[in-house]
Amino acid sequence: MKNYWVGIILFIFIAGCSPKGSTGGNPSTKQDVKAIFDIPADPIAVTITADADRQAEKVIPVEGGSLSVTASNGSVFTLDVPAGALVVETVIRMTPVNALTGLPFGDGTAYTVQLEPEGLQLFADAILTITPAAEIPIDHQLFFGYQGQGTDLILAAPVVESSEIKIQVSHFSGYGVTKGLLADIEPVRQRLGGSAEARLRSRIAEELGRERQKQLLGSGEESLDVDFEAYFKEYEEQVVKPRIAAAGESCAAGRLALETVLGHERQKQLLGMAGSEGGLPFDVGLMDTVTNVCMKEEYEMCRDDHVVQRIIPVWLGTERQYQLLGFAEGSPALENARNYVRKCLRFELEFHSDGIFHDGGGGGYDSTVESKIVLQFNPQDFTMKGKSALINTAFEFRAPGCAVTSNRGGGDFEVLDLAIVPGETSTANPLGSVKDFNMMYFPGNTSESASITCEDQPTFNMPPSPLWTGFFLPLHESELNFEKGGFEASGWEILGGEYFAKKEWTKNDASIDITEVGTFKLYHRPE
Repeated sequence: MKNYWVGIILFIFIAGCSPKGSTGGNPSTKQDVKAIFDIPADPIAVTITADADRQAEKVIPVEGGSLSVTASNGSVFTLDVPAGALVVETVIRMTPVNALTGLPFGDGTAYTVQLEPEGLQLFADAILTITPAAEIPIDHQLFFGYQGQGTDLILAAPVVESSEIKIQVSHFSGYGVTKGLLADIEPVRQRLGGSAEARLRSRIAEELGRERQKQLLGSGEESLDVDFEAYFKEYEEQVVKPRIAAAGESCAAGRLALETVLGHERQKQLLGMAGSEGGLPFDVGLMDTVTNVCMKEEYEMCRDDHVVQRIIPVWLGTERQYQLLGFAEGSPALENARNYVRKCLRFELEFHSDGIFHDGGGGGYDSTVESKIVLQFNPQDFTMKGKSALINTAFEFRAPGCAVTSNRGGGDFEVLDLAIVPGETSTANPLGSVKDFNMMYFPGNTSESASITCEDQPTFNMPPSPLWTGFFLPLHESELNFEKGGFEASGWEILGGEYFAKKEWTKNDASIDITEVGTFKLYHRPE
């Protein structure tokens, strides 16, 4: 019984299937199926007031983890995310809801929490455990969920075997429990859910809630007698197949199709029906279609709008999906994805520095250098690096009373890595932003020289020496990272656009009278 109910829950949250051998003789099945796909013009919505002051946040790795939050009334919400549910490390937020109005069932009390990022789809269901401030008897527990800030209210699926209040979570939104009776659902059932998928999920959740009460209370009533096969067949025709057909139209359509078919395949496996006739077997072809369309969209957004912070996480999530699904390396779509990332993350760095040294007696030297370095992401080692000539554009050596011939001499400027530091995403800024860059580099050694002829003295030929480097290194000593073998540049001013970021500085050491003024200019110039 456990595997059956877990399977139904997982399946209905994402897709549908046509299980062979299902039993059921509910005479109202055909009528119910038709009603589920008859979308209401006024689906029920609720109004929520979230308690942002009590929000909890945690980075959950792909290995899974837990997060808890306590509401102002003492109710505790705990989310357990299993390994394999996330394709990339994700910041998860839980926010208790202080007030909820408009709930058409229950006694007016509701213990509710908002899960973010809104709409996040999981590869394996998380479990939300609710410990309300006031105990609710099992036969009065009604589980519900909604989208966004309260739209598309439906019933939520409980963990059937648990006497605790536990809800199966396949995607992030709002979830809660209220005190009421299943009979309270009848007058409003036809207005629960604003889509066929949501309405079917709600219908199944209602039956799971009823079955849970039967099992836990030992009522001795007959087992659930609903012909799910008819629901699944209709859902497959009306939802699953059209989504597959539209997968290549856009990234959003492709992801929706992928989530739908993955849920379908997972359901068959949970029910021991993998490979059964009449199903919609998942293969790498759909994954390749989705990968191509999504990575192309990400690249175009990067190329045209300079949105550079998204493409690596999207690509890594795609790689993770292939691994979770057991697809072998070597897919042309994966190679195309890596190429999109490489072409997107191409920058040109311009470096300029003026150095001045006074010896206190009128002597010293001025030296100016510049370099232009192309930086391009390498998907093989996850670095963005480059190397170019450090050109000594101006050099003047001063020796009072002497004739001086100054000879310019450059070297090599090397960027060891340029890493993007992303900002947070939000409802107002779903694309996110670039918060900073972290660049590891070595400026190189210059090779200036001079010929000095003073009165009554032979000419002195000063050999090539790193004179500009000689004052750059001590002035930037605090930025030296010995572990990574270079200097570290952070704290960039982010401009966006083609001229993406800059960093300016003026440094001096009065004890030896040296000054250096420099600039990094970073341009985003994708292929």
